[in-house]
Amino acid sequence: MDVGEMQRKLSQWAEEDQNRKITDLYSLLCNMDWLRVAHKHVMTNAGRETAGIDGISMRTFNENLEDNLKKLRDALKAKTFEPKPVRRVYIPKANRQRRPLGIPSIADRIVQEALRLILEPIWECDFSNRSYGFRPNRSTHDAVAFLTTRLVGNVGNLYQWVIEGDISKYFDTIPHRKLMKAVKRRVADRELCNLLWKFLRAGALKEGKIQETLNGTPQGGIISPLLANIYVHELDKYMESNYLHLSAYERRCRRLQGKGNYLYARYADDFVVICNGTKADAVAMKEELRMFLDQLGLKLSEEKTKVTHIKEGFTFLGFEIIRRIGGRGKMVPMVHIPESAIQIFRHKVREIIAPTTTTESMNAKITALNRLTRGWCQYYCTTSNPSIVFGKLRPELYQGMAHWLGRKYKLSMPAVHKRFYQGSTLGTAKVKLIMPSDIKAKRVLAKIWYNPYTRKEKIERERVFSYEHLWTGYEIAHGRMDLREELILLKGTTCSTCGKVLHPSEVEMDHIIPRAKFKDRTEADRIENVQPICTPCHRAKTKIDSKVLSRMRSKPQVRF
Repeated sequence: MDVGEMQRKLSQWAEEDQNRKITDLYSLLCNMDWLRVAHKHVMTNAGRETAGIDGISMRTFNENLEDNLKKLRDALKAKTFEPKPVRRVYIPKANRQRRPLGIPSIADRIVQEALRLILEPIWECDFSNRSYGFRPNRSTHDAVAFLTTRLVGNVGNLYQWVIEGDISKYFDTIPHRKLMKAVKRRVADRELCNLLWKFLRAGALKEGKIQETLNGTPQGGIISPLLANIYVHELDKYMESNYLHLSAYERRCRRLQGKGNYLYARYADDFVVICNGTKADAVAMKEELRMFLDQLGLKLSEEKTKVTHIKEGFTFLGFEIIRRIGGRGKMVPMVHIPESAIQIFRHKVREIIAPTTTTESMNAKITALNRLTRGWCQYYCTTSNPSIVFGKLRPELYQGMAHWLGRKYKLSMPAVHKRFYQGSTLGTAKVKLIMPSDIKAKRVLAKIWYNPYTRKEKIERERVFSYEHLWTGYEIAHGRMDLREELILLKGTTCSTCGKVLHPSEVEMDHIIPRAKFKDRTEADRIENVQPICTPCHRAKTKIDSKVLSRMRSKPQVRF
């Protein structure tokens, strides 16, 4: 089966008739080609190796991939597939609070992805052009670009008051029955809806106990963002039908009647409404939205929902948007990096290269800093004059890394620069520290949106930069990355077992004598005791070493 062509047909059918309910969808889940594509997509996710409550990782699942996919297909076909409860974990947020995540099992993730491949093309033709979160070919930058382009010129000068909206605990509070009612407006396949219901009610494992999930879609589930968009689409429709689809004449009439007109953009549970009326109009709109969300069973966050003037600026998706006098003496919208975001970046840099981390590899620290710098700067490179902020951060990053190297290798600053200076940055011939000033400014223009499924566009997914999953360069075995680089330099990239010549990125480091046999683990990590090896040979040798060690431990100790 051609999965892409089938998705195009689903989207086309839904687009041709806005009231059509699509049937016979469950059979797609039972197709091996469909499941293979779903598995391929799950393989690209950052958390693919994180196991669910069954302890099975993606690597374990892939060891017998075809058989596992066939078992999954057979269970779906026989309608005996039962989703497992998600594993509840908590990850720290930038504001020092904790975000709950629900981690499904690998099999559940594949089925959820297969469901998303079916449902997204159907709903993509219905979703509002003012919705930007968790949708193909859309991003946070597109949402900000839309708002700023609408605030340019004489028309933009009329929009003064801003409602910064936030739905409180959105993913955790979506009512299941109302959500399924929304899904059934487009889907008439009973078996598929029953499976969705099972996922919603699968429960969560927390502190060894299974808890019921009577509301919400777990953050961390592959299908959750799409289901969340389907439900809050009601808010988009409300704004469009009442305020956004008015003609120029209708807008003028509203202004003559003393009423305001509105701009609107939403990204997941964050939204912005900009009003060209009075502050009272904006406050009234905030109350109107609160009452509408109450009808949906959702709650507007009073703490985060504010009414501000455009000249004071507002924050949306981590950007500060404000209107000020530009270089030509006219009021223009500007997008800035908030001071809070700059302080968090500085804090993360200090956390990565803290004095207590000098036992870890230099390669690990430079790699971690590069991920932070590249991700953060690429997110903010679309702001107004980002090079000014990037230039200020450059010396802090450079000097911080130089002092870390000095502490690690007990070198003076001149000695650090002599040993690690690499053409305006620090590092080695293999890895170099990226500077914020290396990331160039980029302009994002507002687009005309089309359904990517019916136009056969290349579908891309936004990877939003996040502090929550940021690696700090921590190594379980301290110094391992530096040891691996030294191994490749001295012993090459040829597998010591099968003789296959490997790419440097494919080389794994194997201990000739297992580390478990050493009382002093630092002796095990000497260059004489490590060798380059390929992944299959490494796994085979590890199994043999584990059997030998288990026999040694099981032998009775003879005492004299």
